[in-house]
Amino acid sequence: MLIGQREALREIAPHVRSSTAIGLAFFFYDMALYWGGVAGAIFLPDLWMKLVAATIAGFKLSAFKTLGHDAAHGCLVRGRRLNWLLGVIVYAPCFYNYRMWVYDHHVGHHPHTNGPIKDTYTPFTKAEFDALPLCRQWMERLYRGPNVIGWSLYYLIERWWDMKIFPRSHMPKKHRDAAWPHFWFLVAYGIVFYGALAMAPAYSNMSAAGAILVAGVYPFLVFMAVTGWGLYLQHTHPDAAWVRGSDEENKIYYDRGELLSVHWVFPRWFGKFTHDVMDHPVHHLHPRIPCYRLRVAQAKLNELLGEHALVEKFTFKSFLHTMRACKLYDFENHRWLDFDGKPTTGTTRMFRSTVNELRAPQVKAAAVNTDALLEAA
Repeated sequence: MLIGQREALREIAPHVRSSTAIGLAFFFYDMALYWGGVAGAIFLPDLWMKLVAATIAGFKLSAFKTLGHDAAHGCLVRGRRLNWLLGVIVYAPCFYNYRMWVYDHHVGHHPHTNGPIKDTYTPFTKAEFDALPLCRQWMERLYRGPNVIGWSLYYLIERWWDMKIFPRSHMPKKHRDAAWPHFWFLVAYGIVFYGALAMAPAYSNMSAAGAILVAGVYPFLVFMAVTGWGLYLQHTHPDAAWVRGSDEENKIYYDRGELLSVHWVFPRWFGKFTHDVMDHPVHHLHPRIPCYRLRVAQAKLNELLGEHALVEKFTFKSFLHTMRACKLYDFENHRWLDFDGKPTTGTTRMFRSTVNELRAPQVKAAAVNTDALLEAA
């Protein structure tokens, strides 16, 4: 039997604890590794050493995203203003507009998990895919293939450029106006950062172009690839369901976002390096669990959900199977399709075994105070 949300929250509540000491330790640790990687990309003698250092810097940009994510949820450290400050700082090297990210995440992603809004790797139907221009169809094939170029291009074009840096006209005016100061802050940061790299010949043996490419552009593209890959996994799996329709029709699913996301189990070293970002479903149960408590909280949630938990050990076989199976989505029969429209899975778990229990009376989680989070940004 599916555990009620009230009971699940009661069991998870001990993990909803922020620590300023731990949050700051994570902040300084990642800052040291990122800037150390940038310095290594400039000053190390051999090209392979520079690329290793730059790759580490790119991975740490992804870790910055996790820290900024927690800060935007008000749980990286204690205190609203300190969370805001840390979030703005860690998102600057990512070239993330903090205010736009908060709006996109808190107004879009959480209230409409795996829903019809444009989100990371939202699947097309067969009819929607066929209606795309041929070039966009080929891009979708590239995006959903097992290659780092596709993941990087997807996140760069479809998510970062679309909703992470430049205030857009489709945003409500008050949020768009609030995002402009953050945009100009990123412009100033970019001028200083890339200006310093362009001056590399004055303090290193690298050319300006080499420093910009190896210490600036390459880590950013690594960040795009790692982020696209990670967000794909968090909500894509042969048993992961997506929904269409009105908010009212989908309310029973949105209220249980922990059932719509995937817990991919990675080796412990990977979890430490990425701040356990793949222990994701418990975050949708309670968004204010900080990353340094996710692993234990997720283990408890898996125990509570039992057969309803969507858990998959990450192996190359399981990952490649997911990428082969999950190309398009059949929203009527709730199954994944290939690009030819042929079913690659059976009915997803949510609609195979969980939906009837969801339709029973449920106690909803305490709503996230979205307005307060947006004001804090």
